[in-house]
Amino acid sequence: MARVSPLKKTVRDMILSMALIALPIVAIVEFFPHDAKKPGDQVQTVDYTIPLEQARRTAPFQVLAPEGLPAGWRATSLHTDLAPGAPLRWELGFAAPGDQYVALDQVSGGDGLPGVLRVQASGATAGGTVDVGGVTWTKYDGGDAGKRRALARTEPAAAAGAAPVVVVVSGSAGFDELEQFAGALR
Repeated sequence: MARVSPLKKTVRDMILSMALIALPIVAIVEFFPHDAKKPGDQVQTVDYTIPLEQARRTAPFQVLAPEGLPAGWRATSLHTDLAPGAPLRWELGFAAPGDQYVALDQVSGGDGLPGVLRVQASGATAGGTVDVGGVTWTKYDGGDAGKRRALARTEPAAAAGAAPVVVVVSGSAGFDELEQFAGALR
């Protein structure tokens, strides 16, 4: 009678054991749902309607948000800081058509326009004004190095003792998209 080598028997048993373990793992991976993102869905969309209503009730200035933007615009980020004693801030970011980014910043108090532009359009230089829906905005261009562009304006204080509000629309999008976004603010 031929004897089976103990080494061959051990290797065969190990392969059979691994196959028995691998089958349930493959079944779990294959049959249970998992998050398979599509290449175009890298950035999640946020719903800002409730935070917008809350900010409009508590802020001492008119909190703005776009209305009636055409298809292709998606809200992607939101930040509010409406705590008393600090500069009041409302930020809303959008993915514009063509994979560009547009942000709305409203700041009341603090260092105002220079501080917002340092963060949003560093290195930008003023480049005239543009009228959007009867409102005059100052244009800031980051140049050809791919820096951000911005439209900015300052609104007077809404009440006695309140600070003026700086409104900045900035991003990587062209001035056409920035103006379209600024024109939709309500």
